[in-house]
Amino acid sequence: MRNDDIKKITVIKQYLLDPPASFKLYDYAPAYLRNAINILNNYPESKELIDYLQNLAVQFDNKQIAQAALNKTLKEAGVAISKFMSR
Repeated sequence: MRNDDIKKITVIKQYLLDPPASFKLYDYAPAYLRNAINILNNYPESKELIDYLQNLAVQFDNKQIAQAALNKTLKEAGVAISKFMSR
């Protein structure tokens, strides 16, 4: 990955691993997911992660994730990105 992309993905990953305690997560989180997807689209080896993040973004758009599960779900996405980055 390019250095710029690594920096951007790291910022997104950190946000997802430690999301703010906010009732507006449904408003903020999808933008972070889409930014990660846009960056990862440049790297064919990230297809599986992209699919996961796209599915998650759709769930956010459709409000299919319970409010109580938002933080846990975002942390799981952060862990998935972290695992991909450590390959």
